[in-house]
Amino acid sequence: MTEPDSQSTNIVATTMGLVAEQGWRALRLNGVADVAGIPAEEFRRLYPYKASLLTACAAQVEREAAGEPPVFEPEDSVRDRLFELLMQRLDILSPYKQAVGRILREIPAEPVSVAMSGPDTMRLMGGILEQAGVSATGPFGCLRRKGLAAIWLATLREWVGDDSPDNARTMATLDAHLRRIEPFARILAGGPGVGRGRVAAAGA
Repeated sequence: MTEPDSQSTNIVATTMGLVAEQGWRALRLNGVADVAGIPAEEFRRLYPYKASLLTACAAQVEREAAGEPPVFEPEDSVRDRLFELLMQRLDILSPYKQAVGRILREIPAEPVSVAMSGPDTMRLMGGILEQAGVSATGPFGCLRRKGLAAIWLATLREWVGDDSPDNARTMATLDAHLRRIEPFARILAGGPGVGRGRVAAAGA
């Protein structure tokens, strides 16, 4: 059973607020349940592990992104589309920037959470690739998902420390990573490589 969006939104906001205050490693499921006002038994049925909270956060970001999908032009390249889709998700995450930073710093000390989050991350990367018009299935699709996940992580690390106006540093970092893999991606996807739109502001 999937919990209502309003309850999920409450849990995500509570989780990220607590992470911003006390860090990821100190976060406890019972603590989130108490602050969110949900009985512990019900909460643990929905979120049996801390990694489940990360999945909930990612799912909320995807719901919000799906509510306002970017409009692409036929001449937009795969790089343009991936740039816009990933920047859209950073825009959605902006209220939780401090919490995301703490998660990135502290989650490596919890290998179980990292391992449990892996399949969800690959699934989400696959969805973004499909939105960009690139297949995420088969052996090549697996490589694309892994490559995009690495770019997403590197961009997140830049973003949490980016105090530049309009996330200029983050956009430049994301564009540089996408450009770096573009020749390889072109071989796999056969997509055009001309940059347009917001990606141009990052140095295209």
